[in-house]
Amino acid sequence: MSYNAKNYTEQGGEVTHIGGKLVFEEGGSIAGFPGAANQEPVTGNQVKDVKDAFNALLIGLKNAGIMVPDSWNVSVLACPTPASMPTSETAANSGHATVTIDGTEITITLNCKVSELADADHGTAWGKHKWLGFGVRTGLGSVVGVKFTDDTGASVTLSADDAAEATTLDLSAGDFVLYIKADQAEYLTGDKHFTLKADGYAETTFTMKIVEPTTQEG
Repeated sequence: MSYNAKNYTEQGGEVTHIGGKLVFEEGGSIAGFPGAANQEPVTGNQVKDVKDAFNALLIGLKNAGIMVPDSWNVSVLACPTPASMPTSETAANSGHATVTIDGTEITITLNCKVSELADADHGTAWGKHKWLGFGVRTGLGSVVGVKFTDDTGASVTLSADDAAEATTLDLSAGDFVLYIKADQAEYLTGDKHFTLKADGYAETTFTMKIVEPTTQEG
């Protein structure tokens, strides 16, 4: 006679499945379970004090993995004031692009071939490439504190400067401008991506793909 155990550990011991009841006898405990950081009691007597403390508690629970984190509500848009971009070439290149998003997949549709875009020089740190830029709307009130990681693993925490840059392009403080090297072949195959992480929000990866027209402009 055979029988299937509801609670079992996979070979190698790294994963244990609990399909039945797990009982902790008196004196039993769990080690290593995620816990939220300690939070001081509310001392203010204003409704705002209680609200702020409660929201901070929710963020702590989400960051610790005890509560399901919020999902991003990201949208993308062309920068409406291209004259404020780093170079006139970048502005011109951006004018050739229509940007859309479906879930976490961002599509940059060009009305010309990548090879027809202008070379734009973004200085010694970034180099000369066929740069173009677009706005990423995070859905947050401010991008300050949002962690941005590119597909090389390099990370940066967005700051007030990033929010200010967005506002110079008539975007909002909850947006940031993303400049991409359109001449990188991975954009045409959809193999470029970036990741966003913020307090209370799940770490989420967004892919990017450039779509060229099938024929060259006459």
